[in-house]
Amino acid sequence: MTQSLVLTVNVDRADVNDYVKDTSDPRGEMKALSTLFSRIAAGTISGSVVAQKAAVAAVAASGTYTVTNASVSANDTIACCGITMTAKASGATGAQFNIGASATATAANIAALINSLATLNIYVRATSALGVVTVRANQAGVCGNLYALATSNGTGIAVSAAAMAGGTGGAVVGATTYSRGL
Repeated sequence: MTQSLVLTVNVDRADVNDYVKDTSDPRGEMKALSTLFSRIAAGTISGSVVAQKAAVAAVAASGTYTVTNASVSANDTIACCGITMTAKASGATGAQFNIGASATATAANIAALINSLATLNIYVRATSALGVVTVRANQAGVCGNLYALATSNGTGIAVSAAAMAGGTGGAVVGATTYSRGL
């Protein structure tokens, strides 16, 4: 079973963004964090690290869109996390998806769109199978349960619920604080 560990770093520094980055290079991000931890441990930076072990392994929230292709019309919309996406008969651009020849094809187009939108794929990832698009929160835990799902045509594309569900865990217990210079 996977265990979760939550680290809270407390530093009073204007340059903390030099150590905590949000880039597409996870290895580089880990190296930057390692440098921050090393400097706190060495005392060259005043700070503390609070380590908390999660009581329960976190599970990501998810939700679905189920496509009934015969009922999907151009300009029907779906929304996820407040981002609206529009169905098009053909020539979809931007936040639009093409209605495919089957429910499976339309669902694949929706999943591909969700995964391609930079304003959305930071929160969720999507997969599709047999006319069903499954959207899963990138971050495990209860936060994903707040991600809204919607559709303008419930008969053409039905949504599982008004928000994603099933996100659990992330509650932490047993905090240990490691401080240096504070």
